Amino acid sequence: IMHPDADKITVASGLKVKYRGVFDLGDFYKKLKMWLEAEGYGDEAKNFKEAKYKESIKPYGKNIDIKWVAEKNKSDYFSYNLTLTFRILGLQDTEVQYEAKKIKANKGEVEVKLSADLIKNRQGKWSKNSIIKKIYENLIINKRIEEYKLDVYKIAYKLHDEMKLYLNLPRY
Repeated sequence: IMHPDADKITVASGLKVKYRGVFDLGDFYKKLKMWLEAEGYGDEAKNFKEAKYKESIKPYGKNIDIKWVAEKNKSDYFSYNLTLTFRILGLQDTEVQYEAKKIKANKGEVEVKLSADLIKNRQGKWSKNSIIKKIYENLIINKRIEEYKLDVYKIAYKLHDEMKLYLNLPRY
């Protein structure tokens, strides 16, 4: 939960993967969570939250809405924030033939939207309009802010590529 005096700079938004067909939702979910944990965003006790999980049963299958918010502290002043919003439509169980075995899978449509933010003044040490904060950010750490924005951007695209790789979608 962001401190009210913290500032958010959205570095990447509108990143999306969309897939319709056969896939393993449980496995996809687990792989993304493992990636977040490996990158330092997945600790449910500290910096990861499933902010939403809503499931509804429809005649054509299950619809599921999930929202993940994951944060990684870079310093006392900065953190990186990733938000993933899953929309799963018409999810049904199915079986597929894989190497002479039948394995359980799902079919339906999955869409994941991803946004990434750089959080400044994350602990709210200074009020939003503090003149000292403005001087500090514009004259002393402006270069670091730009470096961190680039870093967050790269992390977002790395995660985006991981999702595409899993769903076997083209990466560019």
